[in-house]
This record gives sequence, structure tokens and C-alpha cells, in this order.
Amino acid sequence: MRIRLPDVLSPGDLPLAELSSLCLDGELFRVGDFWSPVDLAEDRDQRARSLALLVPARAIAERLTAAWIYGLAPEPGRHQFCVPITARAYFPPSPRFGVREVVCDLENTIRVGARTVRRDGILPGGLLVTRPLRTALDLARWPPPESPAPSALIAALLRLAGHPDTSAARRACAIDRLPYTHRALVQLDAAETAMQALGDPTRR
Repeated sequence: MRIRLPDVLSPGDLPLAELSSLCLDGELFRVGDFWSPVDLAEDRDQRARSLALLVPARAIAERLTAAWIYGLAPEPGRHQFCVPITARAYFPPSPRFGVREVVCDLENTIRVGARTVRRDGILPGGLLVTRPLRTALDLARWPPPESPAPSALIAALLRLAGHPDTSAARRACAIDRLPYTHRALVQLDAAETAMQALGDPTRR
């Protein structure tokens, strides 16, 4: 009987040399810091599963990392995670990711890649990711150095969330009394222009 490989492989599953060889032979492809069999799609579930191997379960992927998981941005050089202030979680320092404490209700997150095949069976898990609307707001409030003018990305996230314009994001800024609201509104003005340039998605 053929043994099914795990959905995401690490050097804990196979030696690094063998993983690299299988990648060169076209049997595996890189996804983040890990590898996946080529018969699996490189989709948001696979990207989330690869990140779930890096961080504890309480971590929430945010900003550019969330946008990468959604397939809207390149993989950032250093992944961005957050935890609720009330979590009191400890994360050892890592060059691959940073973690910050924020005010974030779990209703602003979704679990992606919730079922994964490992050698000992199909396990629940996955990774918490900020929803597209929250991701757009976070990028508007804290434009990343890698993308200081993220209006096109914010527009794409809002479209992914099903919003035809920035009005929902503006309401969230007003209701939640988020920090850096003025900065966010400036970015949302630019995102509004980008969304208008994209046209009405319902007419395509």
C-alpha cells in the first residue's frame, strides 16, 4: 500500500537533502519554509498549513502575511503575526516572524487550512488569519515598509471581502475607534480610487 505523504513536509519528516532532491525531481514544491506534494494545489490552505508549523496555535496571521495567505501579495521576508492582549502568550524571538499584541476579537479572524494530513492521520488545526476587512484596515493603519503605498492591496482585500467600495472599512474605523484612524482614512482614500479604477465587479 502506498503511504500518503503529509500535506506539508518539513525536515522532521524527511532529511533536507531528500526534500531538496524530490523538489528537483518535480515531486514536491516549496510553500513558505516547507514543501508539499505536487498533487496538492498551492492555495491559501496550503500556505496557512505551512505557517502553522512555525508558530504556536494562538498566533494570528495578519497584514502582509494574511494577504499572502489569501494569494494577494508575495510572501513577506518576515511573517507578521499578532495575539490578543489578553492571551498572555510567549513567543521565542525568531528571524522568520514577529508577533505583536493587539486588540483583536476572534470574530475578526477565520481558521484556514483546518484539516491537514500528517503521518499519524488527519488532524484538526490550521491557522487563525485576520479576515480580509480587518487585514485591509491593519495595512491602512500600519503601511508596511515593503509596501508604503498599499492602496491596490487594500482595494483587493476589500473586494475579496465582498465590498464594492471602502465604506465598510470607514465605518469600522469610526465604530471601533481604532488607533491611527487619520492615517487609515488617507490610505482608504487611495484605495477608493483604486477600486473605482477596477470598476464594478457585478458588471463583469
